[in-house]
Amino acid sequence: MKLLLTGVTGQLGTAVAEIAPERGVTLVPLVRPARPGQVPFERAFPSLAAAQVTGDVREPLWGLGETDLDALAADVDAVVNLAGDTNWAGSGRDLYAVNVLGARNGYDVARELQRRSGRRVAYAQASSIYVVGGTLGRIAETPLAPDRHRTAYEHSKWLAERELERQHGPGDPDILISRVAALLGDSRTGATRKRNSLYLLAERWDELPGRVLPAMRGAKVDVLPRDLAAGTLLDAVAGLRRSGPHPEPVITHLSAGERAPTLRALLETARALSPLAFGKWVRLVPASAEQVLWLSANAERFLPLSPAWRNSLIGLRYIGLDRVMERGRLAQLVDGRLPEPSAELLARLLFDLPEPQRPLAPADHGLSRFLA
Repeated sequence: MKLLLTGVTGQLGTAVAEIAPERGVTLVPLVRPARPGQVPFERAFPSLAAAQVTGDVREPLWGLGETDLDALAADVDAVVNLAGDTNWAGSGRDLYAVNVLGARNGYDVARELQRRSGRRVAYAQASSIYVVGGTLGRIAETPLAPDRHRTAYEHSKWLAERELERQHGPGDPDILISRVAALLGDSRTGATRKRNSLYLLAERWDELPGRVLPAMRGAKVDVLPRDLAAGTLLDAVAGLRRSGPHPEPVITHLSAGERAPTLRALLETARALSPLAFGKWVRLVPASAEQVLWLSANAERFLPLSPAWRNSLIGLRYIGLDRVMERGRLAQLVDGRLPEPSAELLARLLFDLPEPQRPLAPADHGLSRFLA
């Protein structure tokens, strides 16, 4: 399987680039023109340097010229758009240009490649599980209604979903809308490209005002290590191609779903792993969904908060609401097990806790007969 991929320098894109060779997947990364002060793509991803094409998701057909389109049409099987503006403080105009226009332009690329090649070309778009806004309970893998609780970023991702649903028609490329959970570092190494608002909240654990954390009873923390998310995404794209054509976009939740640990279980696991680091316990205070959502968006109106703290408090809505992302449609596409990260693994990645040390036998030769 050969993919035209955007967002390769991001958290999920980097993980896809790392595991693609072992999955037999070939990548053609679409990279923006180099900017001053930026690490050259050739240095950051030497193995992909020769395959890259230059473009910009904000431009029609992602800025690809006739020569590039002809070359890509020869053997690209799917277009995968992982590019996104995730700046919580970003302007609505920038968010729309990257997240909404980028999605529509990418679908136009898939259409053009399918037209030129005469083969079916799939399109995959990375959305976010947080497009659900303030919705509670079990969240189906279906289109969503408007919601007043969405942030500007979440709203732009929702608009991108709506745009792709509107664009899709009979005979057009199949669409996979993958609502991705918050991503942590690699499950094996802990390496991460970006420390999102959950990381920021964890870093300020000892500074929480009043040592309290408002959350609904039963609130879940739906996060995934980036390598598990990347592997499942590649499986889903392969499954989409294998099972098509599809009369409408296929929406899936790339998340831990029903296997996500509760916030209380995650914190208790972290404390058991590192009692000293969590010596000052944070108290979970029962709160309604409205209270959690309001506090995450409006705390700066009453507290003098730095920009870093404002971004951290946005993370409250991602750990304080009681809801479960269904994964039935994802299971239909993926040939294998769905991600099931343990609470221990997630706690280690989120709070940067060390691996446990194997106990060593005392240096007493009189006890040597007990050694294996």
